[in-house]
Amino acid sequence: MRSIRNIDPLAANLPQVWKLPPGTTPQQVEEALTTLQERHEALRTRYADIDSKTPTQIVLQPQPVVIAGPPQETDPVKAADSLGGESFDLATEPPWRMVLVAEDGELRWLVICLHHIATDGWSINQLQREFLTLLSVDALPGGEAPTCRSLAEEQWAEANETRRRSARKHWQKLFRSAPPMVRDEAPESVNVRWGRYGTTEQTDAVHRIAEAHRLSLSSVVLSAYCRAAAQYDGLDEIMVAVHTNNRSDPRWEKLLTTQNQLIPLVVRNDPDESFGAFATKVHWELFKSYRHGEYNVDDMLEIATEHGFTGTVNGCFDGSVSGLFTYFFNYLGEYQKDRLSVPESLETGTTGRNIGAPLYLQVQEGEAIVSTLQENSSATDYKRITDVLRLMEEILLGAAGEEVSPAE
Repeated sequence: MRSIRNIDPLAANLPQVWKLPPGTTPQQVEEALTTLQERHEALRTRYADIDSKTPTQIVLQPQPVVIAGPPQETDPVKAADSLGGESFDLATEPPWRMVLVAEDGELRWLVICLHHIATDGWSINQLQREFLTLLSVDALPGGEAPTCRSLAEEQWAEANETRRRSARKHWQKLFRSAPPMVRDEAPESVNVRWGRYGTTEQTDAVHRIAEAHRLSLSSVVLSAYCRAAAQYDGLDEIMVAVHTNNRSDPRWEKLLTTQNQLIPLVVRNDPDESFGAFATKVHWELFKSYRHGEYNVDDMLEIATEHGFTGTVNGCFDGSVSGLFTYFFNYLGEYQKDRLSVPESLETGTTGRNIGAPLYLQVQEGEAIVSTLQENSSATDYKRITDVLRLMEEILLGAAGEEVSPAE
């Protein structure tokens, strides 16, 4: 809530393009969306006093979903950009909006924009699967979806106190060993730039390393990012904010909401250590932090303050855990796979969605693994962005070339 409240309202918009099965009618789309709204409270929740320290969630009764106007004959990507270019009034309107898009008179796409307060990447993928299922069979298997209220009740229950204490102990230990914050010298002049890169050769290298050391793809890419960023910035140790979706408990997999939180990961970079050994170390340290991925943000801020972590790195996210970090990592997997294109070369730009993170790597899977590195700082060039992305490639290709078998 605090992170979303303190960023550009348009950065909280998550526009999507969903391809419809041939022969789908507008009525079928509206009926499926109505069922989803009934199933998921987050899609019919308003927020009163959202700018205060104690905003209130108001869950409304289900209502039929009606898509205004006939299908539009337009480019679906442009329609998505248009929906994403309008901010939501969360006090008066639902956290999603949509239009239908046709091609040559035939209904082809549902273009939908969801607010990040209601959904994260995991939820959007789930919502799309449920939507397509409803179009084909009119019902969803597996019973009712859980609610945010039931999750909150469990998190604050007395029976969960041991888990909360364990999380506090873990974060205290982590912040004691973390390198100090390095703040931007001119936060009033922060501007955004990004670079985007991915090749089939680099993707093959990630898979080979993961297979050789029995690691996840995300751990391999995260390790390359940690080593490249530390090398470029001249650091022996780096702390990265890793996004976690907090869906390890099967009971909450079907909960539509933003469950992702940031988990700090402190990694020591020894240049003489093989990348395979380094990535294995990162993987298991990350696993420890994942176990404590659900936490009270006020606890985290209190612990961070005790160890000198206060305010923000670059003026963004004031009052939020997000403000404490320079490096961010988010492995999105196949999120928006249908819209993912593999860049022919390293691309750079300044436009697009921006949450304000100082150095933020987002990774998507499609025909290749594509990394987008976004920087918000008072610098004006692209050197740090392009050099880190190139270093990641060099690290991954070099490590893959050395792999012959898993470590004994």
